[in-house]
Amino acid sequence: MIDMPDVPPQYASVMFAQASQARSGDAKTDRTIGICHLIENDPESRLSAKNSLSPVVTVWGYFQRQEHQRLDHKNAKVSLLQAPEHGTLEDLGTFVKRRGALVDTGMRNYSYVPASSDYFGPDRAMVLVEIGGYKVKVQYFFKVMQSVPGGSDQGSPQDDKENCPKGEMWRISLNPADANADLS
Repeated sequence: MIDMPDVPPQYASVMFAQASQARSGDAKTDRTIGICHLIENDPESRLSAKNSLSPVVTVWGYFQRQEHQRLDHKNAKVSLLQAPEHGTLEDLGTFVKRRGALVDTGMRNYSYVPASSDYFGPDRAMVLVEIGGYKVKVQYFFKVMQSVPGGSDQGSPQDDKENCPKGEMWRISLNPADANADLS
């Protein structure tokens, strides 16, 4: 979990950005992964989990699926390295929004909130996840859209090759042996 004082929810995303950027920018990483995340820029989406993300779950899932490792995620930490340019990451604590209600997942969650209701296009953010002895940079590639295609009965929106040509998740490095190499 991110080290933050108790603050009212309306100030949490600002505290998340300020506290995290200064502390973790030069941390050595063991992996860098890319995530395609489609964002719905619609007032209704603020009541759902559509724009929610959990960096800890993302990294935990990466290690399970790609490297066949089950890491302990209970003491994982998340630090913001690069904030989005066209929105903010709202810190939901261990909660996600589902149908307007907050549900406790036990892991740190965030919601991408577009800064403007008329912005549609790309955005990026980068976080550092410390989990099970690893430090993993997660580069989120957001695509802010009027409406996210797909749904639970139609497959994952990240299956859409037009919007996520590399798929939902991939390892990033110019040199696969060097996890600290520049992003490709």
